[in-house]
Amino acid sequence: NQGDNKTGGEGTSGFQLDFGTFGKRKIYNFNLPEYPEGVYKEIDIKLRFTIFPDGSVGKISPLVKADTRLENAAINSLRLWRFEPLPKNQKSEQTAFITFPYRLK
Repeated sequence: NQGDNKTGGEGTSGFQLDFGTFGKRKIYNFNLPEYPEGVYKEIDIKLRFTIFPDGSVGKISPLVKADTRLENAAINSLRLWRFEPLPKNQKSEQTAFITFPYRLK
């Protein structure tokens, strides 16, 4: 992978998702965040975020301050996620929590 900037850094990330009391929604589209180039830390990035009724992601905020490069990679990835839309009669936003555990390979 040396010299190949498209692959990101030297690690992997999965995710753990908690929908709270509102109920689960299917994930229609997601990408895991890339490990930023030059970052060699293992850390869990925990984010709180809202899901709009149409399934798009709204406000995202870190629950614990961590490495800014890993936080930004996680936030930028999560912004592109899409969830199952709510039925037309449900108009409320849903708050959910996600953890991206960054682990070195």
